[in-house]
Amino acid sequence: MQKVLRKRVFRNLKKHFVRYFLLGVMITMGIFLVVTIVGSAETLTRGTEDIAEETNLEDGEFEVFTPLADKDIDIIRDMKIEVEEQFFFDYQLDDEADGTIRIFKLRDNINKIHCVSGSEPVKKNELVLEKRYAYEHDLKVGDSLTFAGVTYTISGIGVTSDYDGPLKEVSDTACNSKCFGLVFLTADAYEDFRNSGKAQKAETLLYTYKLGDGKNDTDLKDYLKEHELVSFLEREDNPRIFATKNDKVVDIEVGIIAGIILFILFGYVISVFVVHSIERESSIIGTLYSMGVTKKDLLRHYISLPIVVTFIAGLIGLLLAATGVMAPMIAESSYLYFSIPEFEFRVPAYLWIYSVVCPPVLTAIVNILVINSKLNRTALSLIRNEVKQKNGKKVKLKGKDFVRTFRIRQMLREMRSTIAVVLGMFLALLVFMIGVDCYILCSNIAKDYDADTKYEYMYTLKYPEETIPEDTESAYAYTCRKSTAGYSFDVVILGIDEDNKYFDVKPGKSRMNVVISSAFAEKFGLKKGEEFVVTDEEKEIKYAFSVKEITPFSTGFYIFMDIDEMRDMMGKSDDYYNVLFSDKKLDIDPNSVYSITSREDIVKGASVFTELMMPMIYVLSIASSIIFCVVMYLMMKVMIDRSAQNISLIKVFGYRRKEVKKLYLDGNFYVIAIGALIVLPLSKFLMNEMFPFMISNVACGLNIKAPVWFFAVTYAVILALYFVINKILVRRLDAFTPAEILKNRE
Repeated sequence: MQKVLRKRVFRNLKKHFVRYFLLGVMITMGIFLVVTIVGSAETLTRGTEDIAEETNLEDGEFEVFTPLADKDIDIIRDMKIEVEEQFFFDYQLDDEADGTIRIFKLRDNINKIHCVSGSEPVKKNELVLEKRYAYEHDLKVGDSLTFAGVTYTISGIGVTSDYDGPLKEVSDTACNSKCFGLVFLTADAYEDFRNSGKAQKAETLLYTYKLGDGKNDTDLKDYLKEHELVSFLEREDNPRIFATKNDKVVDIEVGIIAGIILFILFGYVISVFVVHSIERESSIIGTLYSMGVTKKDLLRHYISLPIVVTFIAGLIGLLLAATGVMAPMIAESSYLYFSIPEFEFRVPAYLWIYSVVCPPVLTAIVNILVINSKLNRTALSLIRNEVKQKNGKKVKLKGKDFVRTFRIRQMLREMRSTIAVVLGMFLALLVFMIGVDCYILCSNIAKDYDADTKYEYMYTLKYPEETIPEDTESAYAYTCRKSTAGYSFDVVILGIDEDNKYFDVKPGKSRMNVVISSAFAEKFGLKKGEEFVVTDEEKEIKYAFSVKEITPFSTGFYIFMDIDEMRDMMGKSDDYYNVLFSDKKLDIDPNSVYSITSREDIVKGASVFTELMMPMIYVLSIASSIIFCVVMYLMMKVMIDRSAQNISLIKVFGYRRKEVKKLYLDGNFYVIAIGALIVLPLSKFLMNEMFPFMISNVACGLNIKAPVWFFAVTYAVILALYFVINKILVRRLDAFTPAEILKNRE
């Protein structure tokens, strides 16, 4: 008997080849995309970890006002903590379009350079240039770079793990390699630059460290408390370190979850096909029961084809993805944003198991749950093809015309297929909304940064001058930290005057009730009247505040206070300041300047997001559209096939194609129209709730509000796709002839 049943499997596949082929293609595409996206993320993650180990990545870094004495370094080393001086200068190139370069000397042991081409310099007129900056300015090994009156030959293009994410400042929202890059000189060349007098700002006195056995960051931090410590940053709190890895964690989790959701959807769609087959073959099943075939045998028979189809589709998708054919496109956004070498694409072992096991297992589970009750009937009931009373017949529909009543009952009879259509639409829109939220966020960031940044230059001062330069606004900035979703971010407490022309903020005379930026409120989920705490990790002090007001300001996480109140709170003099905002460049002693941020840098950095995310947005949009169309087509086709006898019967009574379409197809319009009205805003709402988790490592606000026209356009596209599919299915009606009903006569 099993031999006979196996033959029926092949006949069933041949008969319904199109539906299984389309579903197989969908599963193949799903596996292909999941393995490519997750595999690329895993490749980048493992690759950056390997580079970090190879280059001896720091455990942390700290900055001081004055260099450590030799005895201090000796004491630290005696604590079994390796420390290395990695001082640097920032230099604005003559052509402002070329941005700022950060000048280091070659590293000895910690954060060593990994050259992707060329080699480290051996001569004073040679240098290594950071990869992303070199790419943005079309510079290669052998080219020259001139700054401070000296021309250098590029001996190598390289990356360093402490600038995996090449942020100019750790508080920056985005990397902008068009405006910022790293340069590494020989020790002699670095000393020549230091002594040239052409530095535009003070040297940054940065030290990096590696912890020995049994030591932790607190041991070093406790020792440094007696020194003038500017900042102390542990590895896990440094947004430049493992920026690629942190960015890809979410890709991995979301990819795996999205794949499982799609497998369940396709499993349910297949179960609809199987249920349809069982209902059509009811008398055959009853006969087999009477011949001694067990329910277990039939259950195995009906799920064998779906399991084989999903297994083969998953394997094909996996093998296609393993070739790496699409991996470069998926990883391109990372290579064009992070400063990392290119890694060879590899599929981790767990994805092989995931791809060939999850689809058939989930399909088997869903099918067993759905079709079990269909086989749980007596042989006589099945032979007679007794149809269980449908809920649609119990619904009272008085006062409605025949066509409308018929459509409603038809939808109720085909509730399983109707649910599959709406569920498929919902899941497809959920995938689509990932891309939509990415695009809206990137677009809003670019617009908001441009609108909210009203100054041209912001000077952060190391040693403020006694006299505030004319036509500038002074402020007092102090950086603290706040954590959310496992990530810690810089939050700037900014003391300003109420008449500061660059900020439309009235902080008021209070240390407790403060105004916060909209980006800060969005990221940390704060509302007016709520209390929150930020941490000064250097002094190990916590500051508690209450949200007095939220001001539209997207370019960073800011807490606005009255400058006099802030000076008093921090124990500073009545005239202290450390930040200047200006409409023009200032003539300030370079040794007193800690950093310079221009409006152009901020605006250009914001526009980088959109450029990098577009490939992923295209992939998600196209994939979700295809899934939606295929599920809608297959389920609507099943609805028609299940009604083959009824359609044939009404054709006997003279109903024409147009009238049959009105009864059996046009009613689906209301399913799609009403379903879309529900699932379109629902999918956007749910994705808005999940999206903060997906970008939990990104230091930016969460302005993902979509305009009303977006919903109108998306709704119109859904209906347009329905009409196209409906037009295709009309031809299916011609396949049913009056002879169909005669085949099943008593």
